[in-house]
Amino acid sequence: MKGVGGEYTIHLSDGQDVLAKPRGIFRKMKVIPTVGDYCEIEPSGDPDIPYTIVTIKDRKNLLIRPSVANIDVLIIAVSISDPQPDLKLLDKLLILCPKLRIDPVILLTKTDLAPDKAKELAAVYEEAGFRILQISKEEMLSDDVVRALFRGHTVGVAGQSGVGKSTLCHRLTGKEHIEVGEISERLKRGKHTTRHVELFPYEGGYLIDTPGFSSLEVDRIGISEEDLIGGYPELLKIAGKCRFQDCRHRGELGCRVQESGISEGRLARYREFLDIIIETSKRYGK
Repeated sequence: MKGVGGEYTIHLSDGQDVLAKPRGIFRKMKVIPTVGDYCEIEPSGDPDIPYTIVTIKDRKNLLIRPSVANIDVLIIAVSISDPQPDLKLLDKLLILCPKLRIDPVILLTKTDLAPDKAKELAAVYEEAGFRILQISKEEMLSDDVVRALFRGHTVGVAGQSGVGKSTLCHRLTGKEHIEVGEISERLKRGKHTTRHVELFPYEGGYLIDTPGFSSLEVDRIGISEEDLIGGYPELLKIAGKCRFQDCRHRGELGCRVQESGISEGRLARYREFLDIIIETSKRYGK
């Protein structure tokens, strides 16, 4: 559930929380127990830290910053207004999710400030194939929706500063001390509003309290051209339909991108990210 100073809080299947330290072999193997890991423990004989982590199960995924494993669902919060939606950040997170086998859910917040704009933005991403949820000052997520999101899942919340992530988490859990990390508008790097990552049990799953998602530049998180396409289901629909099999949808002869239904903004951002990836590959000879 959390790790501080080499001591880890383990949440047992019976609901009990216990303290544990990892076996020394993990250090030799350069394996660091991570919040979100599933593990096996055994009694240590130490009354202060009564258990030892003896096995760490295979991970579904692992984020380095923040350090958290086995995320199932990422709620990407996007404000319709105040602040203006950062669609580049949204698309970057949507690219990252399939690469890490995370299910993305786009949450539009403050929709009451610009209902028409909210409807337009929702339509763009719904047509692309993404799940959209909406909340306003008057209307939050229904209990049924929340239970379905969290049931058996580890859920993170990401988005730019000021979109209402902390407010959402406080309303969901009633825990006022949870500090959901923000992503700085200028650097897109985490503002560390907490000292460590922590999980909170909620509705049969877990909510991640995290210092924030950082290093989200596409040339710094190992995104390939194949990964990039994974974040654009519209373009996946026309795979193999262009005149040339290696078409990158940058205006090549016989490109069928107009048949994909992708919005102009999404296509422009795809091409911008693609240019960065191509330039990075040239720079490092990949």
